[in-house]
This record gives sequence, structure tokens and C-alpha cells, in this order.
Amino acid sequence: MGKHSRRKPSYLPKVAVGAAPLALLLAGPATAIATQTDPSIPLPLDHQREGSLDRGAGFTTEGDTSVFRGFLNSTERNVFGKDLGDAKAVADVRRSVSETVETRESVTARPDKVGALGAAKTAETLKQGQREAVKVDRYGSVVAGNETELERTGARLTEVALDPRTGVPTFVSQDGRALRGAEGTYHAVRPLPGVGLITETDQRAGGTLDRAVRLDGGFSGDLGGVLEAGRSSGHAVDVGDLAAVGTTSTQHGNGRFKGVLPLDVGSGAGYGQDHAFGGNVGPGTGLVTTGQDVDLAQHGGGLTGAGSHTISGDLGIGDVASVRGTSTSSVRGVLPTTDPARVTQSGTLDLTLLGQPAHTGFIAGALPLELEPA
Repeated sequence: MGKHSRRKPSYLPKVAVGAAPLALLLAGPATAIATQTDPSIPLPLDHQREGSLDRGAGFTTEGDTSVFRGFLNSTERNVFGKDLGDAKAVADVRRSVSETVETRESVTARPDKVGALGAAKTAETLKQGQREAVKVDRYGSVVAGNETELERTGARLTEVALDPRTGVPTFVSQDGRALRGAEGTYHAVRPLPGVGLITETDQRAGGTLDRAVRLDGGFSGDLGGVLEAGRSSGHAVDVGDLAAVGTTSTQHGNGRFKGVLPLDVGSGAGYGQDHAFGGNVGPGTGLVTTGQDVDLAQHGGGLTGAGSHTISGDLGIGDVASVRGTSTSSVRGVLPTTDPARVTQSGTLDLTLLGQPAHTGFIAGALPLELEPA
């Protein structure tokens, strides 16, 4: 576990609210504009505007394959400010758009193969976020922000070939698509420097769909997809060097299917959640976490299930002493079957006193029973 210090750990999830624009994917010519005031805005506001536009394209060859790559990145940022006596209001709005494209084409002529191949990959990302803040001199501030992100990707491949030795043609077609979205919020109220209440949230959802077909004297193909969603939240209270306390919560789930034509089909679903509560008071720190995961998978006439539950605790007093314990229970089984489900229980305990560590642990299995040191 290591030594403890008075530095406060972060108990909030990493929500990228009002984050910087997307980093440039490839080098290329850039343009930027910046102005201190915008005469089209009638209100007496301080306005700063900046933006950039990067784009590029090029052809290369890799063996007998011709490759084209192109990209486009655009960012824009507007910052509005207003002095209100001892207070100042600021609004920061950011947007970014990026797109990349890659295509591959090749023609093959060999004694064992004559054919052509074409492939392409694309990715598009859109981000928009803003953050508003009101700051009071010698006192605190109020900040609120949000960010939305949408991403779409795709890939395809088509190949037609002929084996001159046997006269057997081959046709391959593959295609994949994905779409993901996320939204996060951030709120902070700080009535005094170093004292405040902070809240963050994050929601996300997405899905993928893939297919493949192959003809080479026979027929085979597969189709698969995944839908997933999740959320997280965090809350913290900070009272400067005296104490801080925070809690986080995360849930996520997915559903999936996959079929291999003409007969093999499978599906599954999963769910998990994690919770944490921790804080510090003076030199003392503490953190408790729990996590649960469940997964079900169906293949043919069989059903496989697995689940686990974990709880851990962490306590420390500066560099003097610390203790950490973890307990995990898991179960796994297959239906229908004559074999019983397998249950496993494990645990660890770590103690550090004046820099001297000590460790103990165990693993216990049931049905059949097994016990061994960890």
C-alpha cells in the first residue's frame, strides 16, 4: 500500500468537462484567428476568439498496395468575460470537429492468385463543451460546465480473387460500423478559497455492428453486434487542509450477439457497478470500495454464467501506519451440466507500521473445496 501523506486523493471520476480541443492527429498546415473584441456583439463584453483549421491528404505505396490518407481538424474557442465590480463572469465555449480517411487498393497477379482488393477506414468526432464561472475577489467562485462528444467509425474490405491452378474463385466482403456518444457535467461551488462542493456526472452509450461474407466454393459468414451503456457520478466536499470527503458511483451494461452462418449462434449480456467512499481528516485517510460484476453467455444449447463481488478498505495515519484489506467472492457455472458451480473466496490483508510492511492472504474454493495461501 505504501506510505501515506497529507495530499488529498481525488475521489471524483475523470470527466473531461471543458477539456482542451482534440489534439491534431497529423501534422499539416494550420490557420488561426484571434481577436480581443467582436464589434458584432452589442453588449459591453470582453470577447476572445481563436480557432484553427488543419487539413491534409497524400498518396503512398506499400508493396503492391496504393494507400490514400486524409484528415481534417477544426477547432473554435470563444471566451466571454464581464467585470461586475468585485466579481467577474466568464463563459468559455469550445467546439472541435475531426475526420480521418484511409483507403487501400491493390491488384495481385501471381501464379497462385489473381485478384483485386479494396479497403477503407473512416473516423469522425464532434465535441462541444462550455464552462461558466462567476468569481468574487477575495472570496470564492461558482463554476458549471458540460461537454458532449459524438464519434462514428467505419471499416470495409472487399476482395475478389481467382486461383489459376484450380479455377476456384474467392469473394470476401467485410463491413464494420460503430457509433458512440457521451455527455458530462461539472458543478463546483467554492464560497471560500480551498473550501467547496464539487459534483461531476458522465453518461455514455454506443454500439457496434460487424458482418463478413466469404465465398470460395462454399459459403460462410458471420454477423455480430454490441450495445453498451454506462454512467458515473461523483460528489466531494472539501474544507481545505482540515478534511475532505468524496463518493463515486459507476454502472455499466452491455448486450451482444454473434452468429456464424449457417448454424452457430451465440449471445450474451453483462452488468457491473462500482462504488467508493473516502476522505481524509488531518493526517488520517480512509477509502472503502465495492464492486459487482455479472456476465451471461449463451452458445448453442449451453448457458455460462459468472459473477463476482469485491469489497476493500484502506485506512492510514500519515507515515505512521496503514492497513488495507480486500475480500472477493466469485462464482462460475455452466448449464445444463452435471458439474456443480465453482465458488471461490479470497482475501488479503496488508499492514504497514513505521515503514515495515506485512502481508497475509488466502484463497478458498468450494465445490470442490480448496484452500491455499495467497
